[in-house]
Amino acid sequence: MPEINIERMSLSLSGVSEDEGRKLAQHIADGLASAKMPDSATGSEAIQSSLTIRPGSSMPDLGAQIVADLIRQLNRSL
Repeated sequence: MPEINIERMSLSLSGVSEDEGRKLAQHIADGLASAKMPDSATGSEAIQSSLTIRPGSSMPDLGAQIVADLIRQLNRSL
């Protein structure tokens, strides 16, 4: 299984409390930990994601949306 090292993750969220932001970061970390990573995912220096939140999204849904976008970008960077 490929290994990925994330040194820093920043989230810019409006209308979300610090506690909710931490929970979202945990959902993202959990999602990345269980995601199937591309075999050569180690080559990306930085990835930036800008998403529009789907109306009514829960924190777990938003975390899954972010993880899916990050994996998509990793696949493109190979």
